[in-house]
Amino acid sequence: MLRSSWKTLMLTTGLAAQLGCGGPAEDSGSLEQPKGTALTGLNALQRLDMPPLTKGVDVTALVASEYHSLALAPTLQNSILSSDGSASSIIQTSDGGYAFTGTTHVLGTNDILLMKLDAFFNVQWAYAYGGSNAESGVEVRQTSDGGFMIAGQIFQNATTNYDFYLVRTDSAGNYYWQFPHGGSLHEYPRAMEVTPDGGCIIVGKTQSNLGYQDAYMVKYSATGAVQWTKPFSSGADGTYEFRGVTNVPGGGYVAVGSRQVKVSSTTWETYGYAVKVSSTGTTLFQVSSGRFAYLEAVAATSTGYVAVGYIYPASSTAGADFYAVRFNTTGGTLWAQSMNAGTRGDYLSDVQVASDGNYVITGSTTPSDTQSNMRVMKLDNSGVALWDFYPYPSTWYTFGQSLARTSDGGFIVSGGYTDPSTNTRYMLLSKFSP
Repeated sequence: MLRSSWKTLMLTTGLAAQLGCGGPAEDSGSLEQPKGTALTGLNALQRLDMPPLTKGVDVTALVASEYHSLALAPTLQNSILSSDGSASSIIQTSDGGYAFTGTTHVLGTNDILLMKLDAFFNVQWAYAYGGSNAESGVEVRQTSDGGFMIAGQIFQNATTNYDFYLVRTDSAGNYYWQFPHGGSLHEYPRAMEVTPDGGCIIVGKTQSNLGYQDAYMVKYSATGAVQWTKPFSSGADGTYEFRGVTNVPGGGYVAVGSRQVKVSSTTWETYGYAVKVSSTGTTLFQVSSGRFAYLEAVAATSTGYVAVGYIYPASSTAGADFYAVRFNTTGGTLWAQSMNAGTRGDYLSDVQVASDGNYVITGSTTPSDTQSNMRVMKLDNSGVALWDFYPYPSTWYTFGQSLARTSDGGFIVSGGYTDPSTNTRYMLLSKFSP
């Protein structure tokens, strides 16, 4: 069973590399065929838990004292620190375990990492996907057959630059296919959701429209074919970008991010941005929320959508505050609020609907230039905080990046920890009670 409140593991994940990923792969045109490298197996070539790549890290000091603002806050049930790299997205899998994607360094440059854990945080398998170019994992979702869809980014070469990169695997991590998608300039993926038809939607930003920076959606079929694309911008006036996306009950998608509004010949202001489209890409609404606001993630119910991010209260140079906004199904604002934690910067990065219909959120605070703390909180449907929780209240560096609800009514958070003595960044996963 999971360890009880405030007990942690000596957290060294022993990972080894072997050649050969297996599974069918299709030709993807000009993109070099990726090399799949298993990070666990019998024919070990390279262990990632041996110096100088990583080291064992005891995180007991991170949770030596508990802080939360309300008595209803959950407890930390289990945690794991993995090899140096980054974990950008986590899910609970259909077998009760977990999978996460991020970035690792195995094939010579940055590579997409997919790691599968059991319910007790034991590593079952892990793969790196990529080629001779630089790739990174952005979002992972499980498909109906138990496999995985990974949205990533690839830097192909000096001519084609950054593109969307979509990888489809079976339940054991063997890839079926991979496809890049991009225009003549940069495309940056930021979020993905698997869609009810078995495909997926990826959102982010493109510069391939005459060099303008447009918010961008791409809808893929279950076989990786592009079904439609949709940019959003006001031309050369400023940057538009999506950072989060979710399926809408009844069909369609809501994406959130930011957009710049030109207020003079030399001045722009940034606003939070939300767009709803139908399943075929027809725009249903576009709305702004919050001057100097940036929306990072969105969660949907049948009655509306809650988006979270951060806002600069005075100008784009002042310290950021937490920001959350709730829209109704037609884009009207039901409430919006900023929350100042009394620190130099407060940032929310992900939100999910909790088992009781309220909203669980993760992010980070920066009490000083030398400290960052993971933060998790819960808001009700009126935007009132039910609890507010620092699971690692030390003076070290931790942050929350992505969260997922778990089958027991709790939730799991992926994020990071930075060793201040070496500036090495580790992947940090944390399981919380309901």
